Amino acid sequence: MTIRLRRLAVALALGAAIPVLPVIGSTAITAASAQANPEAASAAIEAFGNNAIAALSEPGLSAERRTERFRALFHDGFDFDWISRFVLGRHWRAADESQRAAFRDAFDAYVVSTYSSRFSDYVAGTYSEQLAQSGQSKAFTTTGARSDSNDDRMAVVSGRMWRPDGPPVPLDFRVRVDGPTPKIIDIAIEGVSMAITQRSEFSSVIERSGINGLVTELNRRTEQATARNS
Repeated sequence: MTIRLRRLAVALALGAAIPVLPVIGSTAITAASAQANPEAASAAIEAFGNNAIAALSEPGLSAERRTERFRALFHDGFDFDWISRFVLGRHWRAADESQRAAFRDAFDAYVVSTYSSRFSDYVAGTYSEQLAQSGQSKAFTTTGARSDSNDDRMAVVSGRMWRPDGPPVPLDFRVRVDGPTPKIIDIAIEGVSMAITQRSEFSSVIERSGINGLVTELNRRTEQATARNS
C-alpha cells in the first residue's frame, strides 16, 4: 500500500468519525446503542463519512476553513489521549509532564496539517465527478460491525473506500463505545494497523533522538505540510 493511499484512507477515516459539521445532522449514536447494536454504529459511521466528505470538498472552501473543519472532526471523532499514550508506548511512561505536553501539541498539529492537506488534494478537482461517473452512489460504505471479543469496551466496524484508480480499500475502525459517544482509537487499512505503524515509527525516532527529537521531527513535518497548504 502506497504512502499516498495510506494517508488518504486515514483522512477519509477522520471524516467518518463523529458528526461535528452542520451537514451531518442528527445521526449521532450513544455508546449504549453502539454497544448493544453494532449495526447501528456501522450505519452511523457510513453516514458520517459521506457527509463529512461532502462538507470538506465544498466548492470554494478555503484551505484555512477546511483545516478547521478537519481539526474539529479529528478531536471529536478520535480518542486523542488514548492514541497519544499508545503511539509513545513505554516512552510515555518515561516522559515527564512537559515532554508529554510538547508531544501532544506536536502530534496534534502534525496529524491535522498532514492529513487535511492530503485529503484536500484528493477531493479537490474531479473526485466527485469521477465518483458519479463510476455509478457508485457513495464514496464510503460500511460492510459490517461486531463487538470486540477481547474487550467489551470496543467494537470493530468494517468498511471500504472507493477510489478512481483501483479497487476499493478495505478499512477496519476500532472504536471505543464505553463513553458518552463512540471514539475511534485505531484504523486498520488493508489489515495494517495505523496505531501500531505509528508507534513503531515514533519508537525508532525516539531511540535515535529521544522524545525531544521526535517533537522536533513532528514540528518539521508540520511546517512542511503547512507550507504546501499556503
